[in-house]
Amino acid sequence: MDKFDRKIIAALHENGRLSFAELARRVNLSAPAVADRVEKLERSGVIAGYRAIIRPEALGCPIQCLIELTVKNQEYYTVLELLKAMPEIVHCDSITGSSGLMIRVAVDSMGTLQALIARLMQYGDTKTSMVIDTPVSHRLPPLPEED
Repeated sequence: MDKFDRKIIAALHENGRLSFAELARRVNLSAPAVADRVEKLERSGVIAGYRAIIRPEALGCPIQCLIELTVKNQEYYTVLELLKAMPEIVHCDSITGSSGLMIRVAVDSMGTLQALIARLMQYGDTKTSMVIDTPVSHRLPPLPEED
C-alpha cells in the first residue's frame, strides 16, 4: 500500500460516494488509475463495502445504549443467532472479559428498551449503559506506512 492507496482510502472513508473523477483530482492521479486502485483494494479486502451512515434518532429511535451480556458458554452461538434477529440491536461485538458480548441498541422508548432487556435477561446477565454522546465515531484506523 503506497501513499496513493492511503489517500484513496481516507477520501472514500470520508465520502464513499466520490466519483473516480473526484477521487483522481484529490489524489492527483488519472481516473482510470484510481479505478484500478479501488478495484485492487476491493479485491484484496481492504475495502469491504460502502454504506450510508444513518442516525437512529432521525428514524425515531433517540434512545441508544450499550448492553453487556454475559452468556453461558454452552448457549453462546445460539444466543448470537437470536441477537441477529432482533432489529433493535444495531451492533454487537464479542469482547474479552466476563461479559462476552457488547451490544449497541437503538430504540424508540424506555418501554421498548425495558422489554428488550427483559428478553436479553433470558440468555444471561445484563448491564446497561445509556449513550449520551458519541464524540468519536466511524474513525479510520491508522493506515500502514508505505511498503
